[in-house]
Amino acid sequence: MGYYVIAHDGNRYGPADIETLQQWVREGRVAPNTTLEDEFTGTQMRASLLPELSHLFPSQMVPPAYQQPRAMTGGGPSSRATTALVLGILGLLCCGLLGIPAIIVGKQEMSSIDQGLAPVEGRGLAQAGYILGIVSLVLWAIGMLAWIAAFISMWSLQ
Repeated sequence: MGYYVIAHDGNRYGPADIETLQQWVREGRVAPNTTLEDEFTGTQMRASLLPELSHLFPSQMVPPAYQQPRAMTGGGPSSRATTALVLGILGLLCCGLLGIPAIIVGKQEMSSIDQGLAPVEGRGLAQAGYILGIVSLVLWAIGMLAWIAAFISMWSLQ
């Protein structure tokens, strides 16, 4: 059984067998968050979640519930990624304060994806929700400051 190593730039290396991957971990070429892809099934997972490699990352404690590889693709984005996007859009359209939960949910989901606990397909949705949340919150704050300035201006004219 072999695995492709997917680099941060998207290049695929391999397939490499377990012994080669273990050597690459020792050499620092494969990090705990490096994405591996099973050459036969196409299932992706973080290197730290592969049982044959997890012991080589001593500084990272992997909870027992996550020691088995978890599928990283094929299931579509998680509901949290979708929620972040919906909150970000609603923040722009109706209430800028919805940007706060959009930021929180989007950031949490991106962290889960980075840790290999959520499907990578949701990264774009989570990131878009996070960014829309920031934009909606900034626009809301600018609008509130403009409203306050207009109110003070009208009050001082009387």
